[in-house]
This record gives sequence, structure tokens and C-alpha cells, in this order.
Amino acid sequence: MRIAILSLLVVFMSCGTSKSTATASEINNLKQMVANKRIEASFDWARPLGINNVRGLENLIPPGSTINNINLSGNANFFRIKGDSIHMDLPYYGTQQLSTGYNSDGGVKFEGKIKKEESFYDANKGAYILKYSLDAKKENYGVTLTLYANNKSILDLNSSHRTNINYTGNWKELKETSK
Repeated sequence: MRIAILSLLVVFMSCGTSKSTATASEINNLKQMVANKRIEASFDWARPLGINNVRGLENLIPPGSTINNINLSGNANFFRIKGDSIHMDLPYYGTQQLSTGYNSDGGVKFEGKIKKEESFYDANKGAYILKYSLDAKKENYGVTLTLYANNKSILDLNSSHRTNINYTGNWKELKETSK
């Protein structure tokens, strides 16, 4: 009986500690970076959704990866916010639903103006949630970038032509020398 009560207490206590542990200084820095709209995120992991039925993919992914968690180490990638523009170059692992023609680059590339934008601060997570609608030449993207005060980031990418994919990594201030 004691073990059951102790187990319940541990579960309830762990549920109550999910609030952000970011300092006021880190939160202020995050808010300032979002207000400046000069952010660069790069990613260490890609998590494609809905590709379990794709045969042979396990032979194409880097060592140390699974088909649901792909290591991007050594794979240059970025998501840059500069004012009212976005520039992204990300590898893509997943299923293309609609053909946009033949090309050798299967990644996700975009450079242009933001069509629609929404942002808000989530105090419980200690994170800013930035949502964008982007219109490329042959594809539309819905992007949600979550920036944490500890410089971690998550990018959720929805496409009109491909299955969804999620990236995790880090963010920093975009320097003037970056494109």
C-alpha cells in the first residue's frame, strides 16, 4: 500500500515540475531576439512523420539514425528570419505526395517574403511560438518554429506536396554577415 501511495506522489510531483526553468535574463533575451526578427536556427535531428511504410529508406539514412529520428550532423541546414523574410534550406526525408517535376534536390528550400505570420509567448514552456505561411513557386508551407530561452528550437514543417516533418536543434541571433 505504501508503495502505491509513494508512486502516486512521485507521479503528481513530476507533473507539477513541467514549468519552464528559464531565468528572467534568458526570457528577456528571447523576447528581444523575436522582436528584432533576426534569428537563425540550425537542426541536429529530423523526425519525418508517416514514413513507416516506405521500404528501403533505412538504407539511405545516416549511421546512428532510425527512420523516425534522422541525425543531421554534418548536413548543412538552416532556417533564417530576417525582418519580413524567411530563408530556409533543409534536408527532407519523407513522402512526396504531389509531383512538382524532376530535380536532383529533394530538400526544402525557400527564400522570400512571409505571407502570413503569428507569434505568441508561452510562459509555461518559456518559449516563443512563431507561425508562418509561405508560398513557394510550386509548393506552400506552414511552418511553426518554437524558440526556447535556452536556445533550443523545434521546427514543424507542413507542406502542400509532402508529408510533415519535424526538426530539432538550436537557435541564435542572425549576424549581419549571414544572408
